[in-house]
Amino acid sequence: MNRLIIPIFLLLGHLSLFGQVIYNDSVVTFNRELEEVTVVQKKTQTIVEQRGNKMVVDMSAISQMPKFLGVSDPIRYLQSLAGISTNNETSAGIHIQGCDDYQTLTSINGAPIYYPNHLLGLYSTFIAPHFSTMTVEQAEHRGTMENRVGGLVNLETQHLQPLRFGVEGNIGLISSDATLTIPCGKKSALWLSGRASYINMLYGKWLQIQGVGLGYNFWDTNLTYAIHPTENDEIVVTGFFSRDKINVADTSSFGVGIHWHNIVGAAYWNHRLNGGNWRTSISYSGFDNHISVNALATDVYTDAGWSSLDIKNRLSKRLRHDIMLNVSADYTHYFYQPLQFSSTGGIGVMELPQPKPLRHGDEVAVGVDVRHGVNEWFAYNVGVHGSVFHSNQLFWACDPRITFHFYPAENHEISLHGGCYTQYFHKAGLTGGGLPTDFFMLADSMLPAERAIATNLRYAASFLNHKWTFQIEGYFKQLYGVVESIGNIVQLINLGFDYEKYLITGAGRNYGLNLMLQRNKGILTGYISYSLGWAKRKLPALDGSQEYIYSASHERRHDLNIVLNARFAKRWTLGGQFVLASGLPYTKAEEAYILNGNMICRYSTFNGAHMPLYNRLDLSCSYDIIKTQDHELGINLSLYNVYCYKNAQFVVYRDNLRPIYGTTLSMIIPSISIYGKF
Repeated sequence: MNRLIIPIFLLLGHLSLFGQVIYNDSVVTFNRELEEVTVVQKKTQTIVEQRGNKMVVDMSAISQMPKFLGVSDPIRYLQSLAGISTNNETSAGIHIQGCDDYQTLTSINGAPIYYPNHLLGLYSTFIAPHFSTMTVEQAEHRGTMENRVGGLVNLETQHLQPLRFGVEGNIGLISSDATLTIPCGKKSALWLSGRASYINMLYGKWLQIQGVGLGYNFWDTNLTYAIHPTENDEIVVTGFFSRDKINVADTSSFGVGIHWHNIVGAAYWNHRLNGGNWRTSISYSGFDNHISVNALATDVYTDAGWSSLDIKNRLSKRLRHDIMLNVSADYTHYFYQPLQFSSTGGIGVMELPQPKPLRHGDEVAVGVDVRHGVNEWFAYNVGVHGSVFHSNQLFWACDPRITFHFYPAENHEISLHGGCYTQYFHKAGLTGGGLPTDFFMLADSMLPAERAIATNLRYAASFLNHKWTFQIEGYFKQLYGVVESIGNIVQLINLGFDYEKYLITGAGRNYGLNLMLQRNKGILTGYISYSLGWAKRKLPALDGSQEYIYSASHERRHDLNIVLNARFAKRWTLGGQFVLASGLPYTKAEEAYILNGNMICRYSTFNGAHMPLYNRLDLSCSYDIIKTQDHELGINLSLYNVYCYKNAQFVVYRDNLRPIYGTTLSMIIPSISIYGKF
């Protein structure tokens, strides 16, 4: 039976679908004023307002940018910026400054989304018109920000009172979506968004891996209700649900099913104070994944679930014209179902671990941050974030953070940041192919909390009336308590499916340099972004005999993006992106021999080899049939991988151990979509 299960999971690790790229037309602005935490929607011609290491993205402007597969995806958009990367072309995960994707908090109105991706990153789960802004913080987390050792990405839903009923949507070859804006009187409104895919219908012939058929569908729904009972108060209620289903089969005797979903319910009350703002919120977030394998009348199942209940409070108060105080108080209750294995029917005997009970954890956190604008050329933020966490063991942390801002000349800024960060949960996986077979775990007596010490130095400048902007930053982050699942599914089976024996903890170190040059005005806009980064890990062997220093599986040493967008003849828009990046690390097999009828491989240093250089060109063309301030109707044609380059996604070996680099998206992928707003 074990021999049967092994290739099944190996197959799961190699499944992949389409990727997506979205483009940027950002402008850097400099604000020496003290800012409040309230996000206000406004008309703007730019996509991004960047202050230090914080970016505020105008979601309405993203829809005007070139599309891939007919969709403007906010998470895909981020992946083309300096310092933010993905682990391969078919992933919607974001790695900020060398951190893993789960080390970045992705949230809706502050409510966490634990797996914001559809299969292998075809899309993210977010429908762009449903949101007003997206805030991204790469390194300079203030003392009042949530516990994560990576970055923060928060999407704010629409909340301002609309003037009329509206509908915005997109009809594509892979999925379609629509967003309804419904005024409910003079003080409240409702927003409804939905998306559904029909991949199997149109792309079923392409979804084949060595004769094995692949069926896949996904759904997304968003609901937001906002009411403004007074001029100084607003209450926003949000619901979010996404679901994915994948089925793999070759004959009636073999089948694999993977189902996963996200669910969020959240509400917040925002109250405007004299010289400040108060916001309190409550939210529930959940993620579940299920895997079923049927082979030779034997069923094998895995289940895992993760949920949290969050209560958050934020106060922003201007103490005087040059001092802003921010205070936070948060409570989070985690509860999750550890990874479960079960089997029914069939032949042979399969020894599986006993079911594990539901586990809980509690976290209380408080934070204080003060921003002082000393004079026109110097300001600083200083704060501290304290937290206490308990599962079966008590953890605590007191994390200081400080940022210095220098303004040597108009439209020039230098910032220096240092801080400590802590998070109390980890994520590991069964396969290395990016599937949602990952599972979450709380810090406990067996697993430490993850901690980080980070520094960041950044220079940004704007030239020629903001027509050109330039940014360069260097960063260093020391990580502690990093958890890795070293090995493969074979080792897990040999350990009797006891995944806790399959995990090891150690340290890590991320460091690098990010550059971005942007043209923000004119017929031709776009940018060049380049990242040079290392993500190293230092962990012991499974038997604890020695330590290894190796590259993290998501490390891209070099990552170059060239993005151009040209609008001409009033109705036509052409866009393109060229990507050139280092290949991802992998573990190379050096020797193989037969023992007792089984093939045994000896591998070189873990992640000691790299796949070939990655490169890709995408093009997009849009024609506006109708284009006014309130109405829009157009057609978009997109071409993915224009010159059909075969980028390596995984490695297989022939009998002579010669590596063969497998590809999945080696063909040109065209798509056409109709978009509209009324």
